[in-house]
Amino acid sequence: MIDIISYDNLISISQLRLNKSLVDSDLETFKEKQPGVVNFKEKLSLKKWVEDAVNDNLIIWTKNFGLFQGLIINNNDEIEISKKIPVNIIKIPEANSINKSYLKLIKPSTKLEFTLFSNHIFSENLSTFPFIKNNDKTYKGYNHVLVKCEKREILLNTDSIKPTKKFEGIRTKSRIPEFEQSMEKALNGMKPLKVLQDIFDEYGHLFPKRIVLGRYFKNILQDLSSPNTFNDVNDYNKILETLDDLNISYLLTQNGRIIEKNDLHDWIQNNENLEIVEFDNIIPLYEILGIEQQRRIDDILKDNYRIIMTGVTDLKDLNNDDDDHYKRIDFELSFESENYQVFGSIFSKNKSILKRSEEIYVNFGLYDFNGFYAIMKKIKETSIDITECYVSWVVIGKPSQLSVFSPSNRELQVDYIKKTIKLQPDNDKLNYTFDSSFTLHEEYTIFVHANDLSISYEPNNIIKIVEWNERFINVQIESAYETANSDHEDNDCLENEIDLHICILSTNCRYLKIDNAKEECPLNIVGYILDKENFNRSLSQEFESSNVIDPLFTKELPNSL
Repeated sequence: MIDIISYDNLISISQLRLNKSLVDSDLETFKEKQPGVVNFKEKLSLKKWVEDAVNDNLIIWTKNFGLFQGLIINNNDEIEISKKIPVNIIKIPEANSINKSYLKLIKPSTKLEFTLFSNHIFSENLSTFPFIKNNDKTYKGYNHVLVKCEKREILLNTDSIKPTKKFEGIRTKSRIPEFEQSMEKALNGMKPLKVLQDIFDEYGHLFPKRIVLGRYFKNILQDLSSPNTFNDVNDYNKILETLDDLNISYLLTQNGRIIEKNDLHDWIQNNENLEIVEFDNIIPLYEILGIEQQRRIDDILKDNYRIIMTGVTDLKDLNNDDDDHYKRIDFELSFESENYQVFGSIFSKNKSILKRSEEIYVNFGLYDFNGFYAIMKKIKETSIDITECYVSWVVIGKPSQLSVFSPSNRELQVDYIKKTIKLQPDNDKLNYTFDSSFTLHEEYTIFVHANDLSISYEPNNIIKIVEWNERFINVQIESAYETANSDHEDNDCLENEIDLHICILSTNCRYLKIDNAKEECPLNIVGYILDKENFNRSLSQEFESSNVIDPLFTKELPNSL
């Protein structure tokens, strides 16, 4: 049975009575009419109709495929779609009809690469993305032949989405903090990298901005002399020729169904029951956040030396009659590495006035995951009661190694230098000048201390900043023992090598925020402030002419604490 679905090029009966020809250009025609459609306005082209159908199917595809959820790379190197939704769609994504078919031949070289392409991700630079646990295992597998037929693409621009702020529970009607709040809490915590890792393990590490739907067929070749990747686009006959050349008679669908090569054309032409064939334009999930949160995450991810933690500890439990003291200082949170360095000083407090002690010198050592020791020595006769003093300490390290990273002083830029110096015998006071390798400015703060390599962490050498200029710093290394006491058993340390540790804060800030005291401490109590009084413009010339630090005796170790 055939029905009339449309009338077009209509003319009035009165015009027919005038005996005008039906091909007369002067005939007045009317717009198309469709029987049974009262509010008919316009006729859609097939292309436009299909585009509208694609938009209508977005809801179905979103539900079936979890289109706008993050992609998680789990501990088994498998990719799964996050069960939590990190974004709200504020603008309908662009959905386009496409018709591309091509063949790819891939031989993955790493386990991550195999995992990615097995889950329709063909980007090559994802191993550098943060929060992906990539063990970079070599993959000795086979050549994979892929025939990909693209039918629809869904484009999701960043202006179409925003991070979820609240999720209203259906059953409890309670409002549960979601992605954006979780990120803010992590950034303000003491272990931001670990908490961020946990968040991305739950919400996803990756986010695709382009999703392709279509058909996907594959097979495996065990032996192939030249496994080069090649593409055959929109040429069905050439795809068949290539399959013949590779001696492939069938392919497998994603569900494992066998498709004979001769039936491939029908499967390619079928537009029903589409499936995901590619995730493209992949970004790290955190890039859907606001600019400020992205900047803070990028700052934490930098593999630079930073102020990890600060503290002030009282010395009430020490014995003032002793000359040498050991004070154990424990962290509130355990580190994941012992590769850090501690700087600090001894100071007294009289009401609100803090005074740095020059009579009691402190060194730090015996580092472990949970804390360290402050080793103190009285270097001069003093009436100061050490039990009324405090030790200030600053931990310097890399957050990526330690996992702990206090938010208190993250804005401060840190440069760390380590030099190994061979001390000269028969000289209890030595000056060394070294190149900072970058420009110094007034009001920068310098932390410095030394460890003797052949004995304990005891403060046998007192380190002071003497002079500086735009590139050079001159330090004085003095024995902690008076010359008259030359028979002291540790006095032979002057003939040993020492590790000189220097930390430079590039800031004109005057105070450090203290983590364990919820207060601030002046930087000149903890370190040395570069000022006009100890500035020496000719220091570089003196350095070049005297070569104070013999390169045979000095080694710079910038990457190790």
